[in-house]
Amino acid sequence: MEEGTQYYHTPVMPQEVLTFLSDIEGIESSVVVDCTVGEGGHSELILKTWGGLKLYGFERDREILAIAHKRLSPYGNRVVLINDNFKNLWLHCRGMEKSIAAFLYDFGISSFHFDGSNRGFAFKTQEKLDMRLDDSVTLTAYDVVNNFSENELARIFSTYGQERWSHRIARKIVQKRSEKAIENTEQLANIVVQAIPGQYRVKHIHPATRIFQALRIFINDELSAINESLEHALGYVKPGGRIIAISFHSLEDRIVKDRFRRWSRGCSCDNDGLLCGCPADPLVTVLTKKPLQPKESEIRENPRSRSAKLRVCQKL
Repeated sequence: MEEGTQYYHTPVMPQEVLTFLSDIEGIESSVVVDCTVGEGGHSELILKTWGGLKLYGFERDREILAIAHKRLSPYGNRVVLINDNFKNLWLHCRGMEKSIAAFLYDFGISSFHFDGSNRGFAFKTQEKLDMRLDDSVTLTAYDVVNNFSENELARIFSTYGQERWSHRIARKIVQKRSEKAIENTEQLANIVVQAIPGQYRVKHIHPATRIFQALRIFINDELSAINESLEHALGYVKPGGRIIAISFHSLEDRIVKDRFRRWSRGCSCDNDGLLCGCPADPLVTVLTKKPLQPKESEIRENPRSRSAKLRVCQKL
């Protein structure tokens, strides 16, 4: 949500998040880690609800972290904000093994990225093709769109965007960039529209949505970061503590679902079947057999919440 020139995150499924936190023994005096603090929406709710709780918040984007700093400043030393990718949480949580009450993840990007970052995440305005979430990423969307081969582009669109017209779109991009460089989001979005036959376009969803998603996820290596962070989180959450994850597309949700399922069987490795040598004792209980989704009332108030899925597990 925009207030003047300031952006404030409208947290997704806030009551559900608070409910799952409230059932943790000793939550009032515990540590909670918000791995995706963003503009501080969930963090502010948590700090307001439990006055003795301490919160660590990770955010890889410096611009957004500055917004969170301002929003959460009334909570003083109860808040520790960290400008880093959540895959590196182990660097900042040393000494807190098996003592953190909960880890909260709210994957994807924020309203600020779409509406105010001017980094090419939105295709409804003309912005430069960037899509980097932090300065440590050197590859930009411009580099990918203008330099990657047709096959490489098609693979990215298919793998990270699940786009059925990936090859056709990649071919059109290569054709258009041979005439002149593709420099901004409007150009790229128009090329995607041209590549997809009109009768196959999904109603109410812009044809370029999956392509922009795929480029963003690939450039920022988002999926491997989720995997790494969840693996570390399991070692730091205390017995009885919880890991809460909100996903916005099937690739994110699949990682969370698979991790929770493996842990519930006692497996903490990445091997399948006979290759897995983990003990059979369950590591967690999955508290959401099916993911929770926003209520209709929330979707009406916050349309961007419509694709959210929330999963929770509790460490044994």
